[in-house]
Amino acid sequence: MKNGDLVRPPYLPILPEEIPGTSYSLALYALVGVILLIAYGIIGSIYVMGLDPINALYFTVQTIATVGFGDIRPVTPIQKIFTVTLVLGGVGLLAYAFTLTITVVTMAVEEITSGARQRRLIAATKDHFVLCGYGRVGGAVHKELKKRDRNVIIIERDKDIVEKELWEDPDVLAIPGDATDETVMIDAGIKKARGVIITTGDDVDNLFITLTARELHPEIWIVTRASKKENIRRLYRSGADKVISPEASGAEDIYFAAMEPTIMKITEIHGVAEIKREAEIILKHGCTLENIEYHLPEFKEPLARKIGVSKINQLNRFLSSLERDINRKKSLEKIYESVSGIHSHWISGPTKESLDKVAEELKKEGFLLGINLNEEEIKDAVKKHGKLVEVVLKPEMKITEIHDVTDIREEAEIILKHGCTLENIEYYLPGFHEPLKRKVGLSKADDMDRFLKHLNEDSARMDALERLYTISGGGIHSHKISGPDTKSLDKVESELTKKGFLLGLNLSHDEILEKIREYGRVSEMLMKHEVGITDDKRVIVELGGRVLDSKHYLPGVRQVVTRKLYLKNEEDLRRCEEEYNKPDARRSLTALYEISRHIHSHTISAPDVKTIKKIEKALDKQGILLGVDLPEEEIWKIVESANSKEFCVK
Repeated sequence: MKNGDLVRPPYLPILPEEIPGTSYSLALYALVGVILLIAYGIIGSIYVMGLDPINALYFTVQTIATVGFGDIRPVTPIQKIFTVTLVLGGVGLLAYAFTLTITVVTMAVEEITSGARQRRLIAATKDHFVLCGYGRVGGAVHKELKKRDRNVIIIERDKDIVEKELWEDPDVLAIPGDATDETVMIDAGIKKARGVIITTGDDVDNLFITLTARELHPEIWIVTRASKKENIRRLYRSGADKVISPEASGAEDIYFAAMEPTIMKITEIHGVAEIKREAEIILKHGCTLENIEYHLPEFKEPLARKIGVSKINQLNRFLSSLERDINRKKSLEKIYESVSGIHSHWISGPTKESLDKVAEELKKEGFLLGINLNEEEIKDAVKKHGKLVEVVLKPEMKITEIHDVTDIREEAEIILKHGCTLENIEYYLPGFHEPLKRKVGLSKADDMDRFLKHLNEDSARMDALERLYTISGGGIHSHKISGPDTKSLDKVESELTKKGFLLGLNLSHDEILEKIREYGRVSEMLMKHEVGITDDKRVIVELGGRVLDSKHYLPGVRQVVTRKLYLKNEEDLRRCEEEYNKPDARRSLTALYEISRHIHSHTISAPDVKTIKKIEKALDKQGILLGVDLPEEEIWKIVESANSKEFCVK
C-alpha cells in the first residue's frame, strides 16, 4: 500500500450514497426501461392478442423471459410481429440491465474497499486543520477541536490506530501515512487548510513536518509541539508560528495557539439581563465564548473566569441555574454593578469574517466598547462609560469553626490583626432549616474589648450566649470575613487552623450539617423511666455534660412538649429535684409522663465527642437508653407502640 492510500475496514457496510453517481443513474434508467417494456407488452396483449389484463400480464412475462407459447399462442400475422418485438426487446433489455447491475456493484465495492469514499470526503473538506500525530497529546487536541465543531483531518503513521480506532468513528477523517511525505500532506488538503497542528512525540519529525508544511503552503498557520525545551528555537526557525511545550502547557494551549488568527478580545458594557442576548449573537456565528474578565479598580489584573460556551444549551443551563439560585444571581449582579457593567471576553471563531459579524452586531446592540483593547485603553473606557457606584467588592470568605465562648477573644484577635472584618455570625440550631444569622461588623479591637467587657458584666447575657453556642453543635458556627486582599485572608485561615478552630472554608449548608454530625458535641438521647427519676440527668452532669432540654412525645396528636432545663452542675440538679418534689409540679409531670408513656428525650451537650460517647454508654448500662439521634418518625413508632405500664427501670 502506498503512502496516503485508504483501505476501508471490511466490517463497514456498503452505503447507497457510496455507489458512483453516474453508474447508479444508468442502472436506474435500465430499470425504467424494463418497466416500460412490461407496460408495452401488457397493452399490446390486450389490443393485439385480445387478452384480458391478467392473461396479458401472464403472456408478457412469459414472452420476455422466453419461456412462453404453451397455452397462449400468436396466430395472426400482426400477433406474430408483436410477439417478435416483445421477445427481442425483452432479451436485449434484460441482458443490458443484468450486465449494468453487475458492473455497478463491482465498481461500488472496488471504490469502497479502496478508500475512495474517504478520499472524496477529504477532497471536499476545506478550511480545516491538518493534525499530524494521534498520540496522547494529539488525541487531546482533537477533542478540543471537535468540541468546538472544527473540521480536522488526521495524519497518523501507525496504520493500526487509523484502521482499528479512528475509522470506527464515521465522523473522523484520517489518513495512515508519514506527514513528512509531501504526497500525504497534499492528500490531507493542506493547500485548502486553515492550519497545521503537529503533535508527534519526536522533535525531529516535528521539524521535518514543519518544513514540509511551510514549503507546500507558505502562508498557512503552523503550531507544533516540542518535547524538549531546547528544540523550541529550532522549530521556530523551521517555520512554525507557535511552538508549545507540554512541559509548560497542555492541549488547550495548543488549541488557543492554533486559533490565534481567528480569536479576538471584545470589551463591552451591559447588565446581567443582557447576558442572553450577547451570548446568542456570539454563538449564532459559530463562535465560542472562551472567558470573561471583570476590570475591578482595586486590582492591577482583571478578574478572569473560564467559560468555554460554544452551544446554546450550555447558555440555557447557566441562565436556568441563575434563576434557581437567587443568591448566585445577586452575587453576579453585584459584580456587574461594581464594574459598571464593563467586562471583556476572549472569543474564537471559525473565520475572521464570523468574528467581524459578531463585532458588528454587538456594536448595533450598543454593547461593544472596543476590540483587542489593552489595559490602559480599558481603563479609559471605564472612566468614559462607567459610573460611580457604592458597591465595594472585597475579597471575602466564609469560615466554619468550633470553639467555646471563652475562645471568642483569641478568634477575634486573629481576624483583626490582619486588617480583616468579622462581618457576621451564623448559629445552626437543631430543627431549623436555615441558620440563625446576626450581623457583627467587627473591625476594631476597641469594639471587641467593649463587647467582651459587657458580656462579663452581664451574667444573664453570658449565660444566653453560652446556651446558644452549646445548642449550635456544641460551639460550631460560621463567620463571613472580608479583608483588604486575599493574602490577609490566607493568613487568617492559617492561624485559625493552627489553633484548632477552623473546620472548613466556604462550606455549603449540607456540608456544615455533616461537620456537626462529625465534630459536633450535641446529641439527642431517647429514654424511658419512671417520673421523678433524675438518675439520667445526674449521669450526664457528673460525666461532664449538660442537659439542655427535655422533650415529651404525645401520641395520637403527635405533638412534642419541650421543657427547657439547662442543667450543668450539682446545684442545677439539686434545684431540679426540689422542683419535682413540689405537689403541683409532681402532678403535672406525672400526667405528662403517663401521656408520653414515660418516653422522653434529652438534648445533651459536652466538651467533646468522647464525652458524648461516655454518657451514651453509661445510660445504656442503666437500661434506660432507647436510642441516640433517632429520626422523628422512628421516635413516634417507638412511642406509639410502647406500653405506659412497662418501665425500663423500676
